[in-house]
Amino acid sequence: MKFIAGTRLPLSEDSFIDAEAARFYDEHARRFMGSVYRRLAAKAAGISLPGKRVLDVGTGSGLLAIELAKTRSDLFIKGIDISEEMLKLARQNAARSGFNDNIEFRQAPAEALPFPDGSFDLVASNTSLHLWTDPRKVFQEISRVTSPGGYCLVWDNLRLAVLSPFLGLIGMAMGMNAAQCLLWMRAIRSSYTISEARAIIKESALQGARVCIIPDFFMLGIAWRKQPSQLDMTTGVV
Repeated sequence: MKFIAGTRLPLSEDSFIDAEAARFYDEHARRFMGSVYRRLAAKAAGISLPGKRVLDVGTGSGLLAIELAKTRSDLFIKGIDISEEMLKLARQNAARSGFNDNIEFRQAPAEALPFPDGSFDLVASNTSLHLWTDPRKVFQEISRVTSPGGYCLVWDNLRLAVLSPFLGLIGMAMGMNAAQCLLWMRAIRSSYTISEARAIIKESALQGARVCIIPDFFMLGIAWRKQPSQLDMTTGVV
């Protein structure tokens, strides 16, 4: 596959629907993304929230949900993903970790969250944004299901044109084999730059969100709090 440095090449969520792809992703995430999940969970745990209800959007094999439960055992976490094969792994992983009592997984698209308005005090997502066909629609849904005073924390890969020619070498230096390198390179090149993410946020229901670089991992970070008096942009309900 030919990649053009600096040009975003979208990657579909359908790439991870079947069982083999789900297992491959789970293995990759466990080996190379554990520190990211732990850091994001720690960041979330330090936020003052109005309650204990958490939604993990694009949970995959459930590793972020599990880290959130490890960090704060009082949280009640729901994880959604479009892949039932991913969710099978997520349930197995949660059971092995001993946190299946306070984590629930459900098959659902990010663009149409099957929850009432204001259902969650924290909405989190890791390395899922680049797979969303319509990020603005997902952010609308996130805004809708976030409770007044609640928080949204989205981390994803960051596409940097200057690093694009060196991604394969970086992956190998991290210990990735050829297939793992290819998966990582495709994910990076389907991700957004800081300016692209800011443009999306500006046109979304998360206006005013902070968009930044997570320096330790060269990742994209989006943080947003729903003001207690803020009107939901769809329903007009406080």
